Amino acid sequence: MRLIAICLLSFHFSTSAATSNATTNSVKEPPPRTTRELFNAGTRRLTEGNWREAEAYLQTALARQDERVRPPALYNLGHVRFSQGAEELKKSLASGPLTRRSRAAAERAQTASALASDALAGEDLKKMVQAYMNGRGARRELRDATQAVSRALELHGAALRKWQRSLGDFKSALELRPADTNAQHNVETVERAIARLVDSIREMEQSRKEMGQRERELGEQLKELRGRIPQDMLPPGADGDDELDEEGQPKIPPEGKEEGPGREGEEIRVSAELAGWLLDAFQLDNNRRLPMGSREATPAERNPQRNW
Repeated sequence: MRLIAICLLSFHFSTSAATSNATTNSVKEPPPRTTRELFNAGTRRLTEGNWREAEAYLQTALARQDERVRPPALYNLGHVRFSQGAEELKKSLASGPLTRRSRAAAERAQTASALASDALAGEDLKKMVQAYMNGRGARRELRDATQAVSRALELHGAALRKWQRSLGDFKSALELRPADTNAQHNVETVERAIARLVDSIREMEQSRKEMGQRERELGEQLKELRGRIPQDMLPPGADGDDELDEEGQPKIPPEGKEEGPGREGEEIRVSAELAGWLLDAFQLDNNRRLPMGSREATPAERNPQRNW
């Protein structure tokens, strides 16, 4: 996300030319102590994209209860936390839409279930074994897709919490400065972002629920097939199908139980709509992005070379 401007106070950074030269010579800059220095340090970290340190400095500046600093510190914290939420969502954008994978797993499971029903209706053992093997693969695919959805939900939940805090920061900044049009715009923008994110979360929760139900139904069919197939015709590992999958991984816990962490390197995906929206760099409301100024910037304040 490109930053347009930042919320700045009308006093200079404590660093001078001599300090900059000292820093160049590997002398560490002294840690910020005053409220002004803490705010400036947090603002610098914000422009550098160091969200963790920016949040820590700005929160410390807020704790000083300096009325000059509170509105811009809250405003900049809103940007920090919005950016943190965006980073969480970027983790789930590496491999394309999650819905495509979930749909493919559900379709394969439906086909496997139909084959199992057909095999159970007759006495053809070869057909039963084939249906059983096909069902095992379909069930495993369902489990993997469900794990991917669960991991994506974790990331979306983390992003939602960050964006909710961001919204609270911008609202607090607006309460302190009701005439701040940038803060008002950001409140409205983050509210729209949260609404879209909540819609995506609900869609994934419904997908996970449906896949879990289909997995349980297919599991019952596999159990019935296994009971009718002679032991010497069962594939290796069939005895443990009720507890583990083919690779010895625990099966998905029943709905309502806590799920284990996803496998390392698991593909995490989101809906195509949300992916496109995020990859468009949050170009919301006719290509307007979150303004970074706590007030309407003057031409001088728009100068990126100006040293505050």
